[in-house]
Amino acid sequence: MPTSIGYTGIQLRTQIFVVLVGVAMLLFILNLVRRKRLREQYSLLWILSAVVLVLSALFIRQVDRLAHLVGIYYPAFLVLIAILMVLTLQFHFSTVISNLREQNRNLTQDLGILGAEVRELKRRLAERGA
Repeated sequence: MPTSIGYTGIQLRTQIFVVLVGVAMLLFILNLVRRKRLREQYSLLWILSAVVLVLSALFIRQVDRLAHLVGIYYPAFLVLIAILMVLTLQFHFSTVISNLREQNRNLTQDLGILGAEVRELKRRLAERGA
């Protein structure tokens, strides 16, 4: 293990790999948005995650300093950032799914009411015509 002052515990090839993964993730998300396979409002957190991933790998010394400031002396502070981003995404999408479930329930109830009203109107029309 090198003992230089600027050593961060992460090799250059690992940094390059993380940057490439982040850029690929960013391009993938932007392509999904462009093809209308992912709505813009849901892509924002994914884009933010990709940008944080790339910036964290590019500025690893600053990330290491930040880790030391909060008392973490382990070079895998990047993993902690990734876990926090995943938890944020999970929370966001859990709230979105909950809202969509509620909307589906309301729409199903409205559809049932409208169906009953249509059947009632058809029955009344049939009685008038008979």
